[in-house]
Amino acid sequence: MNENIRTVGFKTLPIDIEVKDMQFTKKVPKLLGQPHKAAFFQVIWLTEGNIRLHVDFREIVITSGELLIIAAGQVCQFDTDCEYAGKMILFTDSFFNMTEQDSNLLYTSEILNPVNLNKTVILNKSLISNLFAQLENELKQQTDSFQINIAQSFLRIIILEAERQLVSTYPPTQNSLGRKFYNEVERRFKENRNIQYYVQLLGISEKALSKEVKTLTGKTPKAYIDYRITLEAKRLLSYSNLSAKEIGFELGFDEPTNFNKYFRKNTGFTPVGFRNSKKPAE
Repeated sequence: MNENIRTVGFKTLPIDIEVKDMQFTKKVPKLLGQPHKAAFFQVIWLTEGNIRLHVDFREIVITSGELLIIAAGQVCQFDTDCEYAGKMILFTDSFFNMTEQDSNLLYTSEILNPVNLNKTVILNKSLISNLFAQLENELKQQTDSFQINIAQSFLRIIILEAERQLVSTYPPTQNSLGRKFYNEVERRFKENRNIQYYVQLLGISEKALSKEVKTLTGKTPKAYIDYRITLEAKRLLSYSNLSAKEIGFELGFDEPTNFNKYFRKNTGFTPVGFRNSKKPAE
């Protein structure tokens, strides 16, 4: 019995980006049809049918003409019994970190904002399919000094087209206190879960931060920190071989009992109980 979610790494390529046909997900159902953690970003573009996924323990349905981005480190599972067609772009953060502009895009784009993460967007079929085709064709060419910049340009346009559609529906947070808070929590939640730490780090009042975060998410800053830590704990309990005690230490808890109480308070499960609930049925 496979009790742990596998971590899927990026295969060695001349540059860290690849375009794949969505049909490949049906060829490896024992891997992609099971919960797994990808160490790279996935941009899914559906041209026919619909597909059901579970991303970080939440069900998402993508239909024809919709695009979804799954961030590196998220736990996902494809329903390979669905009928669908489309393309996927797989890329690493290092591929998109070669310029400051692109590195910032990963931390400031609305489509990768923790609040809007995994929201599907409806895009122009002709435009996006053409961009995917051009990117795929470029990656089939012999690698030269121009290829990485050209590939980055196509990927940037696709992400920005998704961004354009998303901000027409959801309020932008790019330069907001809330977005700065989310980014700092993402970087530091394993070391510090005290709201006062983030208030001092950002140089703002707790009242101002609370108002901003609650407006955007409906959560208080503390509730958001608790959510992020609990999500990471769920991922580790699901896909890793670490014991509950080791996971607690990984997430900054000095004592296993403190981690157990914290996790139970936020999920209703003990860590071991949650792990057992995710094991496949005998």
